[in-house]
Amino acid sequence: MPSIVSTEPMDVAPKGDSEMQSDFERGSRFWMIFVALCCCTLLSALDLGGIGTAGPTIVHELNGSDFTWVASAYALAASMFIPLSGNLSQIFGRRPIILMGITLFAVGSAVCGSAHSMTALIIGRAIQGVGSGTTQALASIIVTDLVPLRQRGIYSGVTGMIWTVGSAAGPFLAGGLAEKATWRWLFYLNLPLSGLAFIVVAIFLRLKKPDGNFYHKISKVDWLGNIFLMASTCAIMLALTWGGIRFPWISVNILVPLALGLLGIIATLAYESRWPTHPVIPLKVLSNRTSIAGYIATFAQGMLTLGLAFYLPTWFQSVRVASPLVSGALFLPLTATICPWAIIQGVIIAKTGSFRPVNIIGWAMVVLGSGLLASMTLGSSVGLVILYQLILGAGVGFLHSTTITVLAPLPISENGPAVAFIVFLRQFSQAWGVAIWGTILQNALQNRVADSPMISQNTSLINSRQLAYGIIPLIPTLEPALQVQIREAFLQSFKQVWIAFTVCAAVGLLTCAVTREYSLKKSVDDDWGIDHSRGHPPSSSESEKDPEKAGH
Repeated sequence: MPSIVSTEPMDVAPKGDSEMQSDFERGSRFWMIFVALCCCTLLSALDLGGIGTAGPTIVHELNGSDFTWVASAYALAASMFIPLSGNLSQIFGRRPIILMGITLFAVGSAVCGSAHSMTALIIGRAIQGVGSGTTQALASIIVTDLVPLRQRGIYSGVTGMIWTVGSAAGPFLAGGLAEKATWRWLFYLNLPLSGLAFIVVAIFLRLKKPDGNFYHKISKVDWLGNIFLMASTCAIMLALTWGGIRFPWISVNILVPLALGLLGIIATLAYESRWPTHPVIPLKVLSNRTSIAGYIATFAQGMLTLGLAFYLPTWFQSVRVASPLVSGALFLPLTATICPWAIIQGVIIAKTGSFRPVNIIGWAMVVLGSGLLASMTLGSSVGLVILYQLILGAGVGFLHSTTITVLAPLPISENGPAVAFIVFLRQFSQAWGVAIWGTILQNALQNRVADSPMISQNTSLINSRQLAYGIIPLIPTLEPALQVQIREAFLQSFKQVWIAFTVCAAVGLLTCAVTREYSLKKSVDDDWGIDHSRGHPPSSSESEKDPEKAGH
């Protein structure tokens, strides 16, 4: 295996960047903009965290059966429109696109809150997904515009903390509203919050933007590339959503859209490399091994992060027979640990100017933590499980630095599309993670419980595509000997999931072997900075900011 420690010399900032950089400003307008971005982040986190808790109540009231699409429509729409939002922001500027995202999120929330059928709710969730994906992408891009790379980890850690708080508060808020009032308020509450975010962004988010009238700008949009990428993403997401639930994984209904989607992405990249003048995915962001390694690490991180959030509480409910409320409490050590360590890694990078050691430590801790999860037994103490979560939380927090791995080799003029692609991969990887980990658990569990007396009494379970979730509610009702047998079956099945987690984390660690250390810029792109003249055009045109990278 290649050495983790690089022997190559440290690269300097790409040539040509210095002439379009400006100093890092942290005045009152910067902080108001940052607060506005945090409001946008909180909006998406509260909604995403709360929908699952209110799900049973919504299904009962709307007489629905396929609640899966309430979540899937949101994720599918967000994934499809993230690249387009980044492409539009490069041409029209950041402010109008993020305002459009906030507006769409509010419209989708209104449709969901007033829905009287599952179809209307799913349509509303899709509109919400477009708005959420747009605001997430633009919030990340704007932080990139305003904060230099060397300082960015600190601010990304803060926005990550806002996301975690919103995700944690969402289920409690949704549960209380569903039980004491109505689930519709889960969506209606988004309206004043969206209004507040819109007003703050409209007033304070004054950034420089490209020259040109509307018709000139609309002609620059890479419509064909966006359509190719959207169609390919949609095909893959549909296959991952249906696989193992509506259709078997080894079936034409799954393999055909999956293959077409993957081929479509390859064809899109080939098209992007030759024809568009403003491509949705500029090949420059994939032109060096360090950025490519960072994208791979980002994908692996997304798979692992959502996998832990999805399956560790399920482990508590099955192996330890914990209630949903207790499993949420037992999961808190992980969620509470990620944000402080995300901020710490930002401070370390800002002080040292080096990102590779932080990446290596983060991945090593995730490999260790995942491996320790695989070592757990039925008799493992709660203290031990908490310790393992603390290790994982610290590792995941350190992995916020994968963004820096992508951006360090690139000229700052490519920040927008590079960050949009990072956000897209994070969203996209989550669907892959849930599908892969769920398939491993389902198959392992099916082999272990097929001859169980419980299955003989509930024969419909063995053919269920949601076997694990069908069995878990029955575990507390079983006689002691059978309960131990089923718990052991879950323990051994989850062990395979944790081993797969460890392999995925090891892939992430291996990406560090091919990354190179770059000096981190201390300035920001002047073409996208704060516009103090309130409407004065940028100092340089888009065509003037295409510097070549040094050493590539």
